[in-house]
Amino acid sequence: MRPEICARCDRPTDEPVVVGTEHGASAGGRTTYACPPCAPSFPKQVNPFTAVAAVRRTRRPGRSRLTGWA
Repeated sequence: MRPEICARCDRPTDEPVVVGTEHGASAGGRTTYACPPCAPSFPKQVNPFTAVAAVRRTRRPGRSRLTGWA
């Protein structure tokens, strides 16, 4: 594994920790790395697919939340 640059302290690290990912439709995605001492200072990332599934579970079946139509 090649050394990555920490997003917080801007130093190279041989033990990178993934602290964020960006999803992009046209250009792919990007991964943000941090060194082990800086990693706990980043907020925990939410999986977008898990979030969508949670919203779907809370909606009433047969009704659209935005328009009220089925």
